[in-house]
Amino acid sequence: MYIQLKTLTLEDGEHEVVLNASDEIFLAYDIEVNAANADMIVKKDDKYIVREQSTWDGFPMYEFKNNEIIEFNYKQYGYFTDIDRRKALSGKIRKQYNLQAENKIMRKTLKKILDYLGLEDESFNKYNTKVEKIIKKIPKGGK
Repeated sequence: MYIQLKTLTLEDGEHEVVLNASDEIFLAYDIEVNAANADMIVKKDDKYIVREQSTWDGFPMYEFKNNEIIEFNYKQYGYFTDIDRRKALSGKIRKQYNLQAENKIMRKTLKKILDYLGLEDESFNKYNTKVEKIIKKIPKGGK
Protein backbone atom coordinates (compact mmCIF):
# COMPACT_ATOMS: atom_id res chain seq x y z
CA MET A 1 0.00 0.00 0.00
CA TYR A 2 1.27 3.47 -0.90
CA ILE A 3 0.74 6.27 1.59
CA GLN A 4 0.90 10.07 1.34
CA LEU A 5 1.75 11.84 4.62
CA LYS A 6 1.62 15.37 5.96
CA THR A 7 3.54 16.62 8.97
CA LEU A 8 1.48 18.52 11.53
CA THR A 9 3.06 20.22 14.53
CA LEU A 10 0.59 19.99 17.39
CA GLU A 11 0.76 20.62 21.15
CA ASP A 12 2.69 17.44 21.89
CA GLY A 13 5.04 17.51 18.89
CA GLU A 14 5.06 16.48 15.25
CA HIS A 15 2.60 13.98 13.78
CA GLU A 16 2.77 12.38 10.34
CA VAL A 17 -0.91 12.11 9.42
CA VAL A 18 -2.11 10.03 6.49
CA LEU A 19 -3.53 12.13 3.65
CA ASN A 20 -4.04 9.46 1.04
CA ALA A 21 -3.63 5.72 0.52
CA SER A 22 -3.69 3.55 -2.58
CA ASP A 23 -2.91 0.07 -3.86
CA GLU A 24 -1.12 1.61 -6.84
CA ILE A 25 1.84 3.97 -7.00
CA PHE A 26 0.74 7.60 -7.31
CA LEU A 27 2.77 10.75 -7.82
CA ALA A 28 2.71 12.20 -4.30
CA TYR A 29 3.13 9.06 -2.20
CA ASP A 30 5.72 9.20 0.61
CA ILE A 31 6.05 5.64 1.89
CA GLU A 32 5.16 2.08 0.99
CA VAL A 33 3.79 -0.15 3.76
CA ASN A 34 2.74 -3.74 3.89
CA ALA A 35 -1.04 -3.88 3.49
CA ALA A 36 -1.24 -6.10 6.58
CA ASN A 37 0.31 -3.27 8.63
CA ALA A 38 -2.40 -0.89 7.44
CA ASP A 39 -5.39 -3.23 7.64
CA MET A 40 -7.31 -0.74 9.79
CA ILE A 41 -7.68 1.57 6.78
CA VAL A 42 -11.06 0.66 5.31
CA LYS A 43 -11.63 0.50 1.58
CA LYS A 44 -14.98 1.74 0.27
CA ASP A 45 -15.94 2.08 -3.39
CA ASP A 46 -12.35 1.30 -4.45
CA LYS A 47 -10.97 4.14 -2.29
CA TYR A 48 -9.24 3.95 1.07
CA ILE A 49 -10.98 6.11 3.67
CA VAL A 50 -8.26 8.02 5.56
CA ARG A 51 -10.31 11.05 6.65
CA GLU A 52 -13.42 11.19 8.76
CA GLN A 53 -16.58 11.36 6.70
CA SER A 54 -19.04 12.94 9.15
CA THR A 55 -18.11 16.60 8.52
CA TRP A 56 -16.96 18.79 5.63
CA ASP A 57 -13.60 19.22 7.35
CA GLY A 58 -12.31 15.69 6.65
CA PHE A 59 -10.07 15.39 9.70
CA PRO A 60 -7.27 12.80 9.50
CA MET A 61 -8.02 9.40 11.01
CA TYR A 62 -4.58 7.79 10.93
CA GLU A 63 -0.96 8.65 11.52
CA PHE A 64 2.33 6.99 10.71
CA LYS A 65 4.35 6.44 13.87
CA ASN A 66 7.23 4.05 14.59
CA ASN A 67 6.87 2.55 11.10
CA GLU A 68 3.21 1.68 11.75
CA ILE A 69 -0.15 3.07 10.76
CA ILE A 70 -2.08 3.84 13.94
CA GLU A 71 -5.33 5.60 14.73
CA PHE A 72 -5.10 9.37 15.17
CA ASN A 73 -7.41 11.04 17.71
CA TYR A 74 -7.82 14.52 16.25
CA LYS A 75 -10.35 15.47 18.97
CA GLN A 76 -7.60 15.82 21.58
CA TYR A 77 -5.88 18.71 19.77
CA GLY A 78 -6.88 22.37 19.87
CA TYR A 79 -5.95 22.76 16.20
CA PHE A 80 -8.94 20.62 15.25
CA THR A 81 -11.35 21.50 18.07
CA ASP A 82 -11.04 25.25 17.36
CA ILE A 83 -11.98 24.78 13.68
CA ASP A 84 -15.28 26.68 14.04
CA ARG A 85 -13.47 29.68 15.52
CA ARG A 86 -10.85 29.61 12.74
CA LYS A 87 -13.58 29.45 10.10
CA ALA A 88 -15.37 32.42 11.64
CA LEU A 89 -12.14 34.44 11.75
CA SER A 90 -11.22 33.61 8.17
CA GLY A 91 -14.74 34.63 7.07
CA LYS A 92 -14.37 38.00 8.77
CA ILE A 93 -10.93 38.51 7.24
CA ARG A 94 -12.27 37.65 3.77
CA LYS A 95 -15.04 40.23 4.17
CA GLN A 96 -12.58 42.94 5.20
CA TYR A 97 -9.93 42.08 2.61
CA ASN A 98 -9.92 44.58 -0.21
CA LEU A 99 -7.83 43.48 -3.19
CA GLN A 100 -7.78 46.96 -4.75
CA ALA A 101 -6.47 48.54 -1.54
CA GLU A 102 -3.87 45.81 -1.23
CA ASN A 103 -2.73 46.39 -4.83
CA LYS A 104 -2.49 50.14 -4.18
CA ILE A 105 -0.29 49.57 -1.13
CA MET A 106 1.95 47.16 -3.07
CA ARG A 107 2.22 49.55 -6.05
CA LYS A 108 3.06 52.56 -3.89
CA THR A 109 5.58 50.55 -1.84
CA LEU A 110 7.32 49.23 -4.93
CA LYS A 111 7.47 52.75 -6.39
CA LYS A 112 9.09 54.09 -3.19
CA ILE A 113 11.65 51.27 -3.13
CA LEU A 114 12.56 51.74 -6.79
CA ASP A 115 12.86 55.51 -6.33
CA TYR A 116 14.98 55.11 -3.18
CA LEU A 117 17.34 52.66 -4.92
CA GLY A 118 17.42 54.79 -8.05
CA LEU A 119 16.29 51.90 -10.22
CA GLU A 120 14.08 52.05 -13.30
CA ASP A 121 11.68 49.33 -14.32
CA GLU A 122 10.08 50.21 -17.64
CA SER A 123 7.19 47.74 -17.40
CA PHE A 124 6.34 48.83 -13.84
CA ASN A 125 6.55 52.53 -14.77
CA LYS A 126 4.22 51.95 -17.73
CA TYR A 127 1.73 50.07 -15.51
CA ASN A 128 1.95 52.62 -12.68
CA THR A 129 1.48 55.58 -15.06
CA LYS A 130 -1.58 53.92 -16.58
CA VAL A 131 -3.11 53.28 -13.14
CA GLU A 132 -2.39 56.86 -11.98
CA LYS A 133 -4.08 58.28 -15.12
CA ILE A 134 -7.19 56.20 -14.47
CA ILE A 135 -7.27 57.35 -10.82
CA LYS A 136 -6.99 61.03 -11.88
CA LYS A 137 -9.82 60.59 -14.41
CA ILE A 138 -12.11 59.21 -11.75
CA PRO A 139 -11.51 61.15 -8.49
CA LYS A 140 -12.41 59.67 -5.14
CA GLY A 141 -16.09 60.13 -4.35
CA GLY A 142 -16.92 60.90 -8.00
CA LYS A 143 -18.40 58.71 -10.69
